[in-house]
This record gives sequence, C-alpha cells and structure tokens, in this order.
Amino acid sequence: MEKSGTLLDFAQIDTLSKLSQYTEQRVQREDEPVRAITFVSESPPAEVFDEFDPTGFHIELEDQGEFITASLTRRLKGQGEEYDDDGYRYVEGEFYLFAHDNADVYTAYTISDSDFYKYGLKRYLQALPPELSLSFMDSGDLRRLFEVLDDSIDGQLVATRAVIKSPGANTDVRYFDDTDYFEVFNSPEVAEQDYYVDKLEFEVRQSSRDFSGQVSRKAESRFVDGESAIYFQLLLENVASLISDKSDLFSNRSREYGSREAEPIQITYREGSIEGREENYRLIRALDGLSKSSVTVYHDNPYMHASVLDFNDGTTADVFLTSDSNVSIIPGFNASRRALSRITDQILEGFREGELSVGRGSKRDFDDYFSEG
Repeated sequence: MEKSGTLLDFAQIDTLSKLSQYTEQRVQREDEPVRAITFVSESPPAEVFDEFDPTGFHIELEDQGEFITASLTRRLKGQGEEYDDDGYRYVEGEFYLFAHDNADVYTAYTISDSDFYKYGLKRYLQALPPELSLSFMDSGDLRRLFEVLDDSIDGQLVATRAVIKSPGANTDVRYFDDTDYFEVFNSPEVAEQDYYVDKLEFEVRQSSRDFSGQVSRKAESRFVDGESAIYFQLLLENVASLISDKSDLFSNRSREYGSREAEPIQITYREGSIEGREENYRLIRALDGLSKSSVTVYHDNPYMHASVLDFNDGTTADVFLTSDSNVSIIPGFNASRRALSRITDQILEGFREGELSVGRGSKRDFDDYFSEG
C-alpha cells in the first residue's frame, strides 16, 4: 500500500476513530505490526493496574478519554550479552488500551517488536489478579469469526498461513499456505475434532479494500497492513463478542457453601469418539500439563475423576469423563472465571476439542463421585 502523508499529531488524538487512523499511518510507516490481545476484566483495567504492582514491572498511565496510553517497563534477571553487569535487562514500550461495547471486554495493543509484546505487555497482564482474565477461542469460534468477516467484506479471505495442531505433548503441526479460509476449517483433521486451529494469517484479496493480519485461539491478533477500519471495527469487535460469550460460560459458576449443587461446564463430543482406558489417561496427562496447579486423580478406570487446584487463586474444580462423548467440569467453591477458563482451554488443547455448554448433560448423579473435604 502507498504510504500516507503527514503523520497525525498524537497530541490531538482523543477518540478511538482518530487513534485508528493514527495506528494505520504508523503501521504503514514502520516495520512492526500492531500486536494485540483481547481479554476480560471485571473491573476497569486502569483500576487494576493502579491497585496491583507485579514484581519487576513499572507502568505509567495517561487517560486520553476514549482510550488509555500506557508506558510499561519490565526488569528481567538473567545472563548473556543482553544483560548488564548486574544481570538485568529491560523491556520497555508503550501500549494502548480501550474498552469494547461488550461489557468487561478490552483490547490492549502495541506497535512494537515481539520482545516487548511477549515479555512486557502479555506477561504483565498474566501477572495481574484473577479479576483480569485472558481468554481463548476454539476452532468453532474462529470459524464463526471468519464467516462474519467474509460476510462483511467484499472480497476473498485467503489464509496465507494457517497452523492446526493435534492435542497432547507430541503435537503434530500442519501448515496451510494461500488457502481459502474455509478449507482450513473443513480439513478432515479439524472437522473430526482430532486437530484444533491454532492461528491464521490472512489477507483480503480481489477487493477494493486492503488488509492483512493474523488472529489466534488465544484472542491475540495482528494488524500488518491495510485498512485500520477492518481491524478495529470488524476483526477486534467480533473477537470481543466471541470472548464475551465465552466468558459468560465461566462466570458465577461456583458451588455455594453447604451445597453440592453447581452447573457443570460440559464439553461434548461425537457419540463414541472417546473409547477405551487410554482416553482416561490422555485426559489426565492433559490436566497435568496445566501450569501453576496440581491434579489429584481419584479414579482412572472405568471412569475418570480428577480434582484440579489452581495455585493462582485457590480455585478447585472436579473433572469427570464418564461417557464416550462427554467431559464435565464441576466448579468448586469460589471458582474464578479465569481458572475455569484455563482448565477448559487446557482440556481442549491437550485432550481434544468439543462443543462447550453449561448444564447437566450426564445421565449420572455427580454426587456419587464427589470426595469429601
């Protein structure tokens, strides 16, 4: 795309519309793309930033009205040429934060190298308390996202690079190149729920509108080139809507004290797709891969029952595999939205993807499975 003229004066930017234009100009002028993450926060993130001070981070905020500008520095301890005589190196940069129309959903983005995004911005958000929760989109969500984009843009959506992965420790990665987006989701591996879609880089072609970018199942996205309106008004707004729907599945699911009643989070698969004792062990291995948590296995055959403790906030949840087509997650007391999302995402990535819902989908009485204490 031809480079635009004079860069907008940031001092005069006080609306999201102007910020979008400014971002488009910078992307066209600079080598780095927009790198963004969309997340959920029960309180305005600026309040969370002010209240909590994660070790090694320093942040300064400036309220611009419809968005916030933040300067972030992180001090990292280590060894190597990048570190000073005291063994430190500093990752610093600027990011922008704004709210979506969907309640409690926000996007933070930076126009920077991957080092600041990965070790600065993203790690900072991960270090904050559970009221701020990173989320995910499964393959079905990503497909719906691209269907909406396809309906909204006159042109062809081409996956210039797409990655699908098989669950588990020995991940088998498949790549696609210059493929219509729907061929990625219609591939036999994804259609049969044996693989999940991890990320897609895509372009708009055969259209009067230009755009190239990327989106991943972790609700991370990139704006590489083209129209900022496609990125901010179409891509990010629809990501926010999907994240909001996903968040509702994990909100207010705790068991109340004095009661065993809690609506389970269900992951449903095709009938007969989970057969044999090895599937129980596969699910256990998937849960064992969850960071900052512990897993206690009560039964591994003929059904699987395990309890997960999330060290981040003390959330507990029981996980059951009791049929050939269903995994149930029963929230414990004070189960947080972030922890339930992490556990569910780990099962979808490490075991296999399925359809998410809330409610009693099993024919068994879960009270029969709970351990006391």
